[in-house]
Amino acid sequence: GLVVSVGLAPNKFLAKLASRHAKPDGLLTIAPDAVLSFLHPLPVGDLWGVGERTAELLERLGLRTIGDVAAVPAATLQRALGTMGGQLAKLAAGDDSRPVVADPPRKSVGAEETFERDLVTVDEIARALLRLSDRVSSRLRSQGISGQTVNVKVRFANFVTLTRAKTLPREVDSTAPIFATAKALCTKAIDSRSTSPRVRLLGVSVSQLGEWPASEQISLEDEPRWSAAEGAVDEIRAKFGDTAVTLGTLLS
Repeated sequence: GLVVSVGLAPNKFLAKLASRHAKPDGLLTIAPDAVLSFLHPLPVGDLWGVGERTAELLERLGLRTIGDVAAVPAATLQRALGTMGGQLAKLAAGDDSRPVVADPPRKSVGAEETFERDLVTVDEIARALLRLSDRVSSRLRSQGISGQTVNVKVRFANFVTLTRAKTLPREVDSTAPIFATAKALCTKAIDSRSTSPRVRLLGVSVSQLGEWPASEQISLEDEPRWSAAEGAVDEIRAKFGDTAVTLGTLLS
């Protein structure tokens, strides 16, 4: 079955901590009157925003638990840590005013694929990019949005990962411009390698999203035909499934 850990608490920070302590498959509830007894024995590294370096600094100051931090005046923490000191003082007291956003705005729409066999030829890589670009454009149109920046992720067999991005003159939601841009970006990433690379993973995404379809923007002369064709493909896929229609290039 599905393994889920759940934390219930008065605020976002405490709920996340409770969820972590409920792992791997449990439920932990922190009542308002039990916040400090739960929170103060925990190590300073459990405070939101405290990484390894900040934890080391706090420990050098003799602050090893969240309770230790709570016992220090906020002004003292601010002198030692700047604005972060004030934030830690609030968290150590169990105070977190950040709102819980159920549906945060989507920043990008993308697709990626890890290959069972590394890709080595230009044709293999191009076909994979075309397949991913088609998937991304379909997802954009299904949501009635478009984007202006095309992003590519390339992971090689040695797990080195490169990313490239390009912002276009206007928004796109069509396979052709996404693929053309992704292919050019991927070529640059691969050409930057000193040896002939073996590609383990490819990803394509579109960001700088707007809540309007690109087909409503001023189009190049041949783009209305693409828009109509892709709209028809979207309708067929919605009715018969994503594999009902595919690009001819991907059939061979």
